[in-house]
Amino acid sequence: MLSSIAYAPDKCIESQFLIATVVEIFEYRQLDINHLLKGTGIFRQDLQLNNHKVSPLQFMTFIENALTLWPGDDLPFLLGQQWSSTQSGTFMESLFCCRGLSQMQKFWHQYHWLSQPWLQGWHWQTKNLHHLLLQLDIGAQLQQRFFIELTLSSLVSTYKKLTHKTWQGHFSLPYAKPKQLDQYYKYLGNDLSFSQPICVISYSSRMHQQPFENTNTQGAKLTWQQLKQYKQTAPFHIGLPAAIRLLLISRSYSLPQIADHLCLSTATLKRRLKAYNISFQQLQDQSNMQQAIFLLAVSGENNLTVAKQLQFADSNNFRRSFKRWTGLLPSQFKYWLNQSL
Repeated sequence: MLSSIAYAPDKCIESQFLIATVVEIFEYRQLDINHLLKGTGIFRQDLQLNNHKVSPLQFMTFIENALTLWPGDDLPFLLGQQWSSTQSGTFMESLFCCRGLSQMQKFWHQYHWLSQPWLQGWHWQTKNLHHLLLQLDIGAQLQQRFFIELTLSSLVSTYKKLTHKTWQGHFSLPYAKPKQLDQYYKYLGNDLSFSQPICVISYSSRMHQQPFENTNTQGAKLTWQQLKQYKQTAPFHIGLPAAIRLLLISRSYSLPQIADHLCLSTATLKRRLKAYNISFQQLQDQSNMQQAIFLLAVSGENNLTVAKQLQFADSNNFRRSFKRWTGLLPSQFKYWLNQSL
Protein backbone atom coordinates (compact mmCIF):
# COMPACT_ATOMS: atom_id res chain seq x y z
CA MET A 1 0.00 0.00 0.00
CA LEU A 2 2.82 2.42 0.86
CA SER A 3 4.21 2.49 -2.67
CA SER A 4 0.78 3.10 -4.21
CA ILE A 5 -0.14 6.21 -2.18
CA ALA A 6 -0.19 9.46 -4.17
CA TYR A 7 1.17 12.59 -2.51
CA ALA A 8 0.19 16.06 -3.69
CA PRO A 9 3.20 16.59 -6.03
CA ASP A 10 3.05 13.09 -7.57
CA LYS A 11 2.14 12.82 -11.26
CA CYS A 12 -0.71 10.36 -10.79
CA ILE A 13 -3.84 11.64 -12.60
CA GLU A 14 -4.35 10.95 -16.30
CA SER A 15 -4.84 14.28 -18.08
CA GLN A 16 -7.18 12.61 -20.58
CA PHE A 17 -9.71 11.81 -17.85
CA LEU A 18 -10.92 15.36 -17.32
CA ILE A 19 -8.39 18.03 -18.23
CA ALA A 20 -8.42 17.33 -21.98
CA THR A 21 -12.22 17.36 -21.97
CA VAL A 22 -12.35 20.73 -20.20
CA VAL A 23 -9.86 22.16 -22.71
CA GLU A 24 -12.03 20.92 -25.60
CA ILE A 25 -15.12 22.56 -24.13
CA PHE A 26 -13.25 25.83 -23.58
CA GLU A 27 -12.00 25.75 -27.16
CA TYR A 28 -15.53 25.10 -28.44
CA ARG A 29 -16.79 28.13 -26.47
CA GLN A 30 -13.78 30.15 -27.71
CA LEU A 31 -12.58 30.83 -24.17
CA ASP A 32 -8.99 31.67 -23.24
CA ILE A 33 -6.99 28.42 -22.96
CA ASN A 34 -3.83 30.24 -21.85
CA HIS A 35 -5.61 31.58 -18.77
CA LEU A 36 -7.13 28.16 -18.14
CA LEU A 37 -3.64 26.58 -18.00
CA LYS A 38 -1.99 29.49 -16.19
CA GLY A 39 -0.06 28.41 -13.08
CA THR A 40 -0.74 24.70 -13.63
CA GLY A 41 2.51 23.67 -15.31
CA ILE A 42 0.37 22.00 -17.99
CA PHE A 43 0.88 22.87 -21.66
CA ARG A 44 -1.46 22.24 -24.57
CA GLN A 45 1.03 19.97 -26.29
CA ASP A 46 1.14 17.81 -23.14
CA LEU A 47 -2.47 16.79 -23.75
CA GLN A 48 -1.49 15.16 -27.04
CA LEU A 49 0.87 12.75 -25.29
CA ASN A 50 -0.15 9.21 -24.42
CA ASN A 51 -0.37 8.50 -20.68
CA HIS A 52 0.35 12.11 -19.75
CA LYS A 53 -0.22 12.62 -16.02
CA VAL A 54 -0.54 15.58 -13.68
CA SER A 55 -0.25 15.93 -9.93
CA PRO A 56 -3.17 16.64 -7.56
CA LEU A 57 -1.73 20.13 -7.04
CA GLN A 58 -1.75 20.81 -10.78
CA PHE A 59 -5.18 19.27 -11.10
CA MET A 60 -6.77 21.37 -8.35
CA THR A 61 -5.23 24.58 -9.73
CA PHE A 62 -6.60 23.70 -13.17
CA ILE A 63 -10.13 23.08 -11.82
CA GLU A 64 -10.03 26.35 -9.86
CA ASN A 65 -9.03 28.22 -13.04
CA ALA A 66 -11.83 26.54 -14.98
CA LEU A 67 -14.47 27.48 -12.42
CA THR A 68 -13.24 31.08 -12.33
CA LEU A 69 -13.24 31.49 -16.12
CA TRP A 70 -16.38 29.54 -17.04
CA PRO A 71 -19.32 31.90 -17.81
CA GLY A 72 -21.99 30.06 -15.86
CA ASP A 73 -22.60 27.38 -13.24
CA ASP A 74 -23.16 24.35 -15.47
CA LEU A 75 -19.58 23.21 -16.18
CA PRO A 76 -19.57 20.12 -13.89
CA PHE A 77 -22.98 19.05 -15.19
CA LEU A 78 -21.85 19.31 -18.81
CA LEU A 79 -18.70 17.35 -18.05
CA GLY A 80 -20.71 14.67 -16.28
CA GLN A 81 -23.03 14.29 -19.26
CA GLN A 82 -20.05 13.81 -21.59
CA TRP A 83 -18.23 11.46 -19.24
CA SER A 84 -19.08 8.11 -20.79
CA SER A 85 -18.76 9.35 -24.37
CA THR A 86 -15.34 10.93 -23.87
CA GLN A 87 -13.74 8.26 -21.67
CA SER A 88 -12.99 5.61 -24.30
CA GLY A 89 -10.48 3.56 -22.35
CA THR A 90 -10.72 0.15 -20.78
CA PHE A 91 -12.40 1.53 -17.65
CA MET A 92 -15.49 2.77 -19.51
CA GLU A 93 -15.64 -0.34 -21.70
CA SER A 94 -15.65 -2.43 -18.52
CA LEU A 95 -18.22 -0.21 -16.82
CA PHE A 96 -20.65 -0.80 -19.66
CA CYS A 97 -20.25 -4.56 -19.16
CA CYS A 98 -21.82 -4.38 -15.69
CA ARG A 99 -25.05 -6.32 -15.43
CA GLY A 100 -26.75 -4.01 -12.95
CA LEU A 101 -26.39 -1.18 -10.45
CA SER A 102 -25.11 -3.56 -7.77
CA GLN A 103 -22.23 -4.73 -9.94
CA MET A 104 -21.55 -1.22 -11.21
CA GLN A 105 -21.27 0.10 -7.65
CA LYS A 106 -18.81 -2.66 -6.70
CA PHE A 107 -16.87 -2.14 -9.91
CA TRP A 108 -16.60 1.61 -9.36
CA HIS A 109 -15.48 1.10 -5.77
CA GLN A 110 -12.67 -1.20 -6.91
CA TYR A 111 -11.44 0.76 -9.94
CA HIS A 112 -12.60 4.37 -9.50
CA TRP A 113 -9.03 5.64 -9.12
CA LEU A 114 -8.50 4.83 -12.81
CA SER A 115 -11.29 7.23 -13.78
CA GLN A 116 -12.31 9.47 -10.87
CA PRO A 117 -9.39 9.50 -8.41
CA TRP A 118 -10.78 12.51 -6.57
CA LEU A 119 -13.52 10.46 -4.88
CA GLN A 120 -13.95 7.72 -2.31
CA GLY A 121 -17.30 6.00 -1.84
CA TRP A 122 -18.77 3.89 0.97
CA HIS A 123 -21.86 1.74 0.55
CA TRP A 124 -24.31 0.51 3.19
CA GLN A 125 -27.91 -0.68 3.33
CA THR A 126 -30.82 0.18 5.64
CA LYS A 127 -34.12 -1.68 5.34
CA ASN A 128 -35.17 -1.24 1.70
CA LEU A 129 -32.65 1.47 0.85
CA HIS A 130 -29.06 1.54 -0.36
CA HIS A 131 -26.80 4.48 0.43
CA LEU A 132 -23.50 5.63 -1.04
CA LEU A 133 -21.51 8.12 1.05
CA LEU A 134 -19.13 10.23 -1.04
CA GLN A 135 -15.90 11.67 0.35
CA LEU A 136 -12.99 13.41 -1.37
CA ASP A 137 -9.92 11.25 -2.01
CA ILE A 138 -7.29 13.88 -2.84
CA GLY A 139 -8.37 16.73 -0.60
CA ALA A 140 -9.82 19.33 -3.00
CA GLN A 141 -12.04 20.74 -0.25
CA LEU A 142 -12.35 24.04 -2.12
CA GLN A 143 -13.72 22.26 -5.18
CA GLN A 144 -16.02 19.90 -3.25
CA ARG A 145 -19.22 21.15 -4.88
CA PHE A 146 -17.70 20.85 -8.38
CA PHE A 147 -16.69 17.21 -7.88
CA ILE A 148 -20.02 16.28 -6.33
CA GLU A 149 -21.96 17.82 -9.22
CA LEU A 150 -19.64 16.16 -11.76
CA THR A 151 -19.99 12.73 -10.14
CA LEU A 152 -23.77 12.86 -9.77
CA SER A 153 -24.22 14.10 -13.32
CA SER A 154 -22.03 11.31 -14.70
CA LEU A 155 -23.93 8.74 -12.61
CA VAL A 156 -27.32 9.88 -13.93
CA SER A 157 -26.03 10.01 -17.51
CA THR A 158 -24.39 6.57 -17.37
CA TYR A 159 -27.44 5.01 -15.71
CA LYS A 160 -29.70 6.39 -18.44
CA LYS A 161 -27.43 5.02 -21.18
CA LEU A 162 -27.42 1.56 -19.61
CA THR A 163 -31.15 1.36 -18.81
CA HIS A 164 -32.96 3.90 -21.01
CA LYS A 165 -34.61 5.00 -17.77
CA THR A 166 -34.33 8.09 -15.60
CA TRP A 167 -32.58 7.94 -12.24
CA GLN A 168 -35.06 7.41 -9.38
CA GLY A 169 -32.80 7.88 -6.34
CA HIS A 170 -32.36 10.77 -3.93
CA PHE A 171 -29.34 13.08 -3.63
CA SER A 172 -28.46 14.64 -0.27
CA LEU A 173 -26.04 17.53 -0.81
CA PRO A 174 -23.82 19.01 1.94
CA TYR A 175 -23.99 22.67 0.87
CA ALA A 176 -26.58 25.44 0.77
CA LYS A 177 -29.22 25.56 -1.95
CA PRO A 178 -27.92 27.59 -4.94
CA LYS A 179 -29.95 30.56 -6.10
CA GLN A 180 -30.38 28.97 -9.53
CA LEU A 181 -31.59 25.36 -9.51
CA ASP A 182 -32.24 24.95 -13.25
CA GLN A 183 -29.05 22.92 -13.79
CA TYR A 184 -29.87 20.56 -10.94
CA TYR A 185 -33.39 19.88 -12.17
CA LYS A 186 -32.19 19.48 -15.76
CA TYR A 187 -29.33 17.07 -15.10
CA LEU A 188 -30.16 15.41 -11.75
CA GLY A 189 -33.94 15.64 -11.42
CA ASN A 190 -35.84 17.21 -8.54
CA ASP A 191 -35.43 14.50 -5.88
CA LEU A 192 -32.64 16.24 -3.98
CA SER A 193 -32.09 18.18 -0.80
CA PHE A 194 -29.48 20.75 0.24
CA SER A 195 -27.72 21.74 3.48
CA GLN A 196 -27.59 18.09 4.49
CA PRO A 197 -25.12 16.66 7.03
CA ILE A 198 -23.25 14.53 4.46
CA CYS A 199 -23.22 13.80 0.72
CA VAL A 200 -25.27 10.63 0.21
CA ILE A 201 -26.82 8.94 -2.81
CA SER A 202 -29.87 6.91 -1.72
CA TYR A 203 -31.85 4.52 -3.89
CA SER A 204 -34.19 1.57 -3.50
CA SER A 205 -33.24 -2.11 -3.28
CA ARG A 206 -35.34 -2.68 -6.40
CA MET A 207 -33.03 -0.37 -8.39
CA HIS A 208 -29.98 -2.02 -6.85
CA GLN A 209 -31.06 -5.45 -8.06
CA GLN A 210 -32.65 -4.54 -11.39
CA PRO A 211 -30.61 -5.79 -14.40
CA PHE A 212 -29.45 -3.33 -17.06
CA GLU A 213 -31.05 -3.70 -20.47
CA ASN A 214 -28.11 -2.43 -22.52
CA THR A 215 -25.20 -4.26 -20.93
CA ASN A 216 -22.38 -5.13 -23.32
CA THR A 217 -21.96 -8.76 -22.27
CA GLN A 218 -19.73 -9.60 -25.24
CA GLY A 219 -16.10 -9.17 -24.37
CA ALA A 220 -16.84 -8.51 -20.69
CA LYS A 221 -14.36 -11.08 -19.43
CA LEU A 222 -11.60 -9.75 -21.67
CA THR A 223 -12.07 -6.09 -20.72
CA TRP A 224 -12.21 -6.91 -17.00
CA GLN A 225 -9.00 -8.92 -17.27
CA GLN A 226 -7.33 -6.00 -19.04
CA LEU A 227 -8.52 -3.58 -16.38
CA LYS A 228 -7.32 -5.82 -13.54
CA GLN A 229 -3.91 -6.11 -15.18
CA TYR A 230 -3.73 -2.34 -15.69
CA LYS A 231 -4.54 -1.70 -12.04
CA GLN A 232 -1.87 -4.15 -10.91
CA THR A 233 0.77 -2.26 -12.88
CA ALA A 234 -0.48 1.26 -12.05
CA PRO A 235 1.95 3.07 -9.70
CA PHE A 236 -0.81 4.81 -7.70
CA HIS A 237 -4.08 3.43 -6.34
CA ILE A 238 -5.13 5.95 -3.71
CA GLY A 239 -4.49 9.49 -2.48
CA LEU A 240 -2.88 10.26 0.88
CA PRO A 241 -6.09 11.57 2.57
CA ALA A 242 -8.08 8.51 1.51
CA ALA A 243 -5.28 6.13 2.56
CA ILE A 244 -5.17 7.66 6.04
CA ARG A 245 -8.96 7.39 6.36
CA LEU A 246 -8.72 3.67 5.56
CA LEU A 247 -6.06 3.19 8.22
CA LEU A 248 -8.11 5.08 10.81
CA ILE A 249 -11.17 2.97 10.05
CA SER A 250 -9.20 -0.25 10.55
CA ARG A 251 -8.06 0.81 14.04
CA SER A 252 -7.40 3.84 16.23
CA TYR A 253 -4.11 5.48 15.24
CA SER A 254 -2.46 8.64 16.52
CA LEU A 255 -0.74 11.06 14.15
CA PRO A 256 2.78 9.80 15.10
CA GLN A 257 1.63 6.20 14.58
CA ILE A 258 0.26 7.01 11.12
CA ALA A 259 3.51 8.82 10.27
CA ASP A 260 5.52 5.82 11.43
CA HIS A 261 3.31 3.47 9.38
CA LEU A 262 3.98 5.60 6.29
CA CYS A 263 7.73 5.80 7.08
CA LEU A 264 7.52 9.58 7.53
CA SER A 265 8.29 11.97 10.35
CA THR A 266 5.30 13.60 12.03
CA ALA A 267 6.33 17.01 10.69
CA THR A 268 6.65 15.66 7.14
CA LEU A 269 3.20 14.04 7.30
CA LYS A 270 1.66 17.31 8.49
CA ARG A 271 3.29 19.15 5.56
CA ARG A 272 2.07 16.57 3.06
CA LEU A 273 -1.46 16.80 4.39
CA LYS A 274 -1.30 20.60 4.32
CA ALA A 275 -0.49 20.39 0.60
CA TYR A 276 -3.87 18.66 0.23
CA ASN A 277 -5.51 21.43 2.28
CA ILE A 278 -6.64 18.96 4.95
CA SER A 279 -5.53 18.13 8.50
CA PHE A 280 -5.14 14.88 10.39
CA GLN A 281 -7.93 15.96 12.75
CA GLN A 282 -10.32 16.38 9.83
CA LEU A 283 -9.49 12.89 8.55
CA GLN A 284 -9.92 11.49 12.05
CA ASP A 285 -13.34 13.13 12.33
CA GLN A 286 -14.36 11.82 8.91
CA SER A 287 -13.35 8.24 9.72
CA ASN A 288 -15.09 8.37 13.12
CA MET A 289 -18.20 9.78 11.47
CA GLN A 290 -18.18 7.04 8.88
CA GLN A 291 -17.85 4.29 11.48
CA ALA A 292 -20.51 5.90 13.66
CA ILE A 293 -22.94 6.07 10.73
CA PHE A 294 -22.43 2.40 10.00
CA LEU A 295 -22.88 1.36 13.63
CA LEU A 296 -25.97 3.53 14.12
CA ALA A 297 -27.69 2.96 10.79
CA VAL A 298 -26.73 -0.60 9.89
CA SER A 299 -25.90 -2.35 13.15
CA GLY A 300 -28.48 -0.42 15.16
CA GLU A 301 -26.11 0.15 18.08
CA ASN A 302 -26.96 2.63 20.83
CA ASN A 303 -24.90 5.73 21.64
CA LEU A 304 -23.05 4.12 24.54
CA THR A 305 -21.91 1.14 22.47
CA VAL A 306 -20.77 3.37 19.60
CA ALA A 307 -18.96 5.68 22.04
CA LYS A 308 -17.05 2.73 23.52
CA GLN A 309 -16.16 1.30 20.12
CA LEU A 310 -14.84 4.66 18.92
CA GLN A 311 -13.01 5.16 22.25
CA PHE A 312 -14.93 8.22 23.46
CA ALA A 313 -14.96 8.95 27.18
CA ASP A 314 -18.76 8.63 27.39
CA SER A 315 -21.93 8.76 25.28
CA ASN A 316 -22.43 12.50 25.87
CA ASN A 317 -19.00 13.24 24.46
CA PHE A 318 -19.84 11.09 21.43
CA ARG A 319 -23.21 12.84 20.93
CA ARG A 320 -21.51 16.25 20.94
CA SER A 321 -18.87 15.09 18.48
CA PHE A 322 -21.46 13.51 16.17
CA LYS A 323 -23.40 16.77 16.08
CA ARG A 324 -20.18 18.63 15.25
CA TRP A 325 -19.51 16.22 12.35
CA THR A 326 -23.01 16.15 10.86
CA GLY A 327 -24.99 19.00 12.40
CA LEU A 328 -27.38 16.42 13.89
CA LEU A 329 -27.61 14.33 17.04
CA PRO A 330 -27.41 10.55 16.46
CA SER A 331 -31.18 10.10 16.97
CA GLN A 332 -31.88 12.95 14.54
CA PHE A 333 -29.49 11.45 12.02
CA LYS A 334 -31.25 8.07 12.14
CA TYR A 335 -34.57 9.80 11.45
CA TRP A 336 -33.04 11.88 8.64
CA LEU A 337 -31.53 8.82 6.99
CA ASN A 338 -34.82 6.90 7.07
CA GLN A 339 -36.56 9.87 5.46
CA SER A 340 -33.94 10.41 2.74
CA LEU A 341 -35.86 8.60 0.02
